[in-house]
Amino acid sequence: MALAQTQYFYTVELNALEEQLSHSMDRVARLHEKAMKRQDLKAAAQASQLQRGINLVQHRIARLK
Repeated sequence: MALAQTQYFYTVELNALEEQLSHSMDRVARLHEKAMKRQDLKAAAQASQLQRGINLVQHRIARLK
């Protein structure tokens, strides 16, 4: 029983983390788009770096499932 509960909470937490990362990716994409419209290359580069980091974490979570 304890193993089943642990697996359940593990899965729930992974799903919650995936959802939060997805929302974060959406926000960062909007920031990147705004930076590009303002021609703020530094902000756009920082947003791209965040996108790569979030993408990496999303792939790692997918491997944990």
